[in-house]
Parts: sequence; structure tokens; C-alpha cells
Amino acid sequence: MFRKKDLSVDDSYVNISQEPAVKEISKKASNTILKGNRLIGDITVTCDLELSGDIEGNIISKTDSNIIIKGSCHGDIETKGGTVEIEGELLNGNINAGSNVRIIGKFSGGEVVSEGRIFVDGQFSGRLEGKEIEIGPHAQGKGELLYKESISIAKGARIEGQISQAQQELILVKSPQKESVADAEDVKKEAGNA
Repeated sequence: MFRKKDLSVDDSYVNISQEPAVKEISKKASNTILKGNRLIGDITVTCDLELSGDIEGNIISKTDSNIIIKGSCHGDIETKGGTVEIEGELLNGNINAGSNVRIIGKFSGGEVVSEGRIFVDGQFSGRLEGKEIEIGPHAQGKGELLYKESISIAKGARIEGQISQAQQELILVKSPQKESVADAEDVKKEAGNA
């Protein structure tokens, strides 16, 4: 049994007590699918996901889960408020992210729609649409780049395709027309004179 006592030796400080050490637990849980595992089917996640294996199916999160692909994914990735990172490859799928998207691996054959920033320093083919798009010096790609606020392309990047700025969507507000009695009478008079 330990007695509660503080010991100090030169510059180091040691605290021995009866209270058990409390290990701080992360508030956000995470799932990991390790290399060598292969999944077939869709995955719905409620916390962060790191995929080092392979999946043939979609990965969906209705929360702000962060999704990291270090292996390969053949399907769509959707996260309401989280980020998506492709360090491995996403083939024949789309990405829809409520936050940022980072591609340093390979993205092929779909579209990326991000409410935040899209950073590409790997290979891509398809359509990229985001608030900001940044193309790194090692990026190689073909497709359409559609940005809302800004775009930057680093020296050394090899890009083929169309680059354009998305126009802000206009909201049409209809106001009820007020027709006065005098205006209606004027119209009737003009119709009668014709």
C-alpha cells in the first residue's frame, strides 16, 4: 500500500498517491480497417474512419466524421460536416464533404464537391467543385475545376481541363403585387379606347 507522500529529487518531481492515474480518453472515437482486410458493401459511420484496407461500396456519415482512405475504395464517400483525405485511391466514386478534401493519392472517375477547401497534390480525373481549390506542385490531372472564391495552381502541376468560377446562386424573392383600384380603372379605360 502506498502512502500519500511527495518526493522531490533535484530538478525532478515525483508524486506518489493513493489516487489511481486517470487516462484521458479522446472525446471522438475512431474506427480503423487495417491493411489486408477487404470489405464488400456499404459502411455507415458515426465517428472517424481510417481505411487502410480495401472496400467495394460506399462510405456514408450523416455526422461530422473525418474519413481517411489509405487503401482503396470503389464507391462514393459522403460526410455531412467532416473532412475526406485520399492517401491511397478512390476509383469510380464521388466525394461529397461538408468540410475540406485532401487528395495526395489517386482520385479517378467521379466528382468532388466540398463546402470547404480542396487540396490536390496527387493524381485526379473528374470534376472538382469547392469554395477554394489548391493544386500542389506534384498534381497531375484531367477534368473540370469549379471554384467559388479562389484557386491556385503551383508551378510544376500538370493539369488539363476547364477552370471556371461558380456564380453565386441568386434567390428570387416574389413580392405580392398590389393592384390599386385606380390602376385597374386606367387599364379598363385604355382597353375601351382601343
